[in-house]
Amino acid sequence: MANHILTILSKPRRNDENRTPYQGVVKHDWVPTGRIDFATHLNGNASEEADQPNEFKLLLEERRVVESIAGNENLEIQWRLATLREAKAVVTHYHKYMSENSLFKNVLEETITVPSSKEGSIAISRVQKKKAEQRLSTPEVNKSTSASEDQQTVGPKVEKQDQE
Repeated sequence: MANHILTILSKPRRNDENRTPYQGVVKHDWVPTGRIDFATHLNGNASEEADQPNEFKLLLEERRVVESIAGNENLEIQWRLATLREAKAVVTHYHKYMSENSLFKNVLEETITVPSSKEGSIAISRVQKKKAEQRLSTPEVNKSTSASEDQQTVGPKVEKQDQE
């Protein structure tokens, strides 16, 4: 008889097969935490592929609080793919941070080193080099008496006559 009772208890009921387990009551629905990450497929050794271009997916972390059947509050965390609006917000914040901290490198502002015959080497910007080349190639450039050394006037050569 005891064996028969054990068999009855261990057999699943037909109603239980279609039931899902009790998940609890959602106290706070999914809320973004602000943390982001990226996901991609790697075909082997990650250290070899670290410098290779690849496609990345932006992931966002979310959390929610669920109350269990016993009354305990459980924190659930999930990572999901970002929406276009969320990806744009991430890029906007990144660009703002880069510009506020002067971390963008402008091609025209890059410093190049030009060897000097007497003093070793001098570092000048490409803009300064281009201006110097233009000054040397343009014969009609005269320095104005009222302008500083950096400011120059361009135009026909005019000679001053002594006025008495």
